[in-house]
Amino acid sequence: MIKPAFLAKRPYLCLILCAAMAAGCMGKTPQRTAQSYLDDLKLYNYPAAYQLLSHQDQIDRTMDQFLTEIPLAPDVSRDWFKTVLHAVEYQVGDATVQGDKANVVIKVTRPDLALWERTIDATMGPNDAPSSVAQKQINDKSYPKLTYDDNIALVKQGDDWRIYVNFPVKESVMKMRKEAIEAYHKYDYDKAISIYQNAIAELDKEQATGNAGLKFLLNRDLQTVQNVKNQIPEAQAYISKIGLTDVDMKMSASRVPGIFGKITNNGDRSIDELQFTVTYYEGKGNKKKQVYTEVHTPIATPLEFTDFNRPVLPFVPGETRNFGFRLTAPADIQQRATPDLNVTQIVFTQSSAPLPKPATPTPTATPSPGASPAASPSPASPPKS
Repeated sequence: MIKPAFLAKRPYLCLILCAAMAAGCMGKTPQRTAQSYLDDLKLYNYPAAYQLLSHQDQIDRTMDQFLTEIPLAPDVSRDWFKTVLHAVEYQVGDATVQGDKANVVIKVTRPDLALWERTIDATMGPNDAPSSVAQKQINDKSYPKLTYDDNIALVKQGDDWRIYVNFPVKESVMKMRKEAIEAYHKYDYDKAISIYQNAIAELDKEQATGNAGLKFLLNRDLQTVQNVKNQIPEAQAYISKIGLTDVDMKMSASRVPGIFGKITNNGDRSIDELQFTVTYYEGKGNKKKQVYTEVHTPIATPLEFTDFNRPVLPFVPGETRNFGFRLTAPADIQQRATPDLNVTQIVFTQSSAPLPKPATPTPTATPSPGASPAASPSPASPPKS
């Protein structure tokens, strides 16, 4: 090959240009685009990451919308986004190319968020704050870790490879996950399992960025729900080990009828969920009949990470808790019928986190109509809601 005269006289310039040309060629590969996206993400350079998306993805989501659902980023609130993202490690793996489509394997190592939160809540001292403990563990990397394969899908547009996300499907799948969790907290395990399976099947229809990681996380949830369903006979047998004491029906502070008392775990299993059923009866003896029922959940421990917004503490063996809730039956039912309180559902703890020490009961607060199964997310704002 004959070099142009100006390069022959400047060999060092030749080397520089060759290196630049090589870098340019690397920039045309799926792996190079994937690496660029991950580098931008780790540097919090969200505009640059957005510019690497496919044309269709940029039509589907504005820059502001992208900031609330960044692909391969941790699904946490703004308060924890940068902290958790800093702890996430991405490793670009092999690429598979088929025509104008490609898929790059991404190995992800990150904090196991739900396990981490439970571990901190179970082990911190009385003067510790969960957020402070979490920040310290981020700094010394002592948090529990989770490693799995994710993916970045790409499409060829002109001479460049672009990240393909398919935001509408991701949004649909996340709604399905929310519905599955709600069904789980209502003890409708068959419905929850079906929704999880449908969500996973939806992700299998087309290769898109983040599908592999999302499937991994959905399968973890699915396995948990399947385990809980399989344990129903054991859970029903365990109800006899739940003690109710000092149960009384009286007016709450807001002058609404309620039931108050103490509940004790007299067995050897930790409990994540516990449901009361209040059954109203009329008549006596052979004429006694059921006229109304209502359910309440005094113990509902979330499956998902709550951003350290609430204590995530299962009901452990030997623990006694106060409870109180407003009755929701129609006024005429409450006036003419007699309520009977029973424990009707139990879910054993599935997490491998250490168990907290039994807590001392605290004074019963004003009861609510029913415990919420999951904490409400903190106010959302970019870069992650």
